[in-house]
Amino acid sequence: MTRVMLSVLVLVLGVTAPGAADEVVDGRLGPGALYRLVRPTHWNGRLVVYAHGYVTRSLPVTLPAEADLVIGLLVPQGFAVAYSSYSENGWAVKDGAQRTHQMIGAFTARFGAPSRTYIGGASMGGLIAIKLVEQHAGAFDGIVAACAAAGGTRQQYDYLANTRALFDATYPGVLPGDAAAVPPGTDIPTAIVQPALLAMQTNPTGALVIAAIDQTPAPFSNAAELAESITTALSGHALSFVDLVPELHGKKYFDNRDVLYTGALSPLVLAGINATVDRFVASPSALNYMEMYYEPSGDLEIPMLMLSTSRDPVLPGFHQESYLNRVSANGQSDWLVQRTVDRYGHCNFTPDELADAFTDLVAWVELGIKPIP
Repeated sequence: MTRVMLSVLVLVLGVTAPGAADEVVDGRLGPGALYRLVRPTHWNGRLVVYAHGYVTRSLPVTLPAEADLVIGLLVPQGFAVAYSSYSENGWAVKDGAQRTHQMIGAFTARFGAPSRTYIGGASMGGLIAIKLVEQHAGAFDGIVAACAAAGGTRQQYDYLANTRALFDATYPGVLPGDAAAVPPGTDIPTAIVQPALLAMQTNPTGALVIAAIDQTPAPFSNAAELAESITTALSGHALSFVDLVPELHGKKYFDNRDVLYTGALSPLVLAGINATVDRFVASPSALNYMEMYYEPSGDLEIPMLMLSTSRDPVLPGFHQESYLNRVSANGQSDWLVQRTVDRYGHCNFTPDELADAFTDLVAWVELGIKPIP
């Protein structure tokens, strides 16, 4: 079916044999943002704008290496590609959305207006892409959101902080700091990951308790995946004080004072957890920032194909469920197709799976063939 669809698209889009890119234009915009525009030799008139995923602040701002895969998949098929480094690393949803949106104007100024514009994003970039299509639907014709933080910033960081709070309740005194703060300069591999793994190896039941709680659904199919999912969440929580809190001007973002922890555990165990877990209060300004950058509305007016793995330790499946619920509540579920690959890992897709997703999106937009979930 994919071969047949691709053959039809070749006729519709006028795609010719793959060739070297006609032009690659590198430039700068904003305070320190880099960008690249790639127009193939035989351009089919379509532009793909790509939003890259999270990069820690400790690394320099550079063009994302992951975009080379996007170029390799799409440019030989006649699609132009445009993307930015953003002006900063970290949880840069605000800046990333601005810089990615600017790519349309930068491309148009250089090569002329595309006949159709698609957007794709992975991980944090998936959330950026969702923000742009919800707020600028007329600028895009379709979107592929891969391994996306589709439930939004607060839902993701609540998951990380809840995991830390429940880990401390289950394994007290093992890790430095707490769910509200991790000491500056903490070495995550030696001070977070190694002691957490040792604690879970000594007492595996505690890890199972954490994963059974609704607020901390660490994905796993075996003991190794369970340990990796929980340590991934604990590492992400520790990194938040480097990569998110500066965006919040140092304000506290985690608030569980009214959270009733629930899950597939006995009432006695749940009562003990709710009685002993530490409670924290967030700054209203921090919560407001996280809502602005970004809390998806589900106001979807163009075709979206969302691609995920079934056991993503970084952005678990509640993100896809949350976004589906929001889109459905708006009566716009016909615009959303969610596709899940049965696999462990974050953004762990094959090139063929990514290429098929984009081919199916284009067929949906331009031929009216809605993809199979």
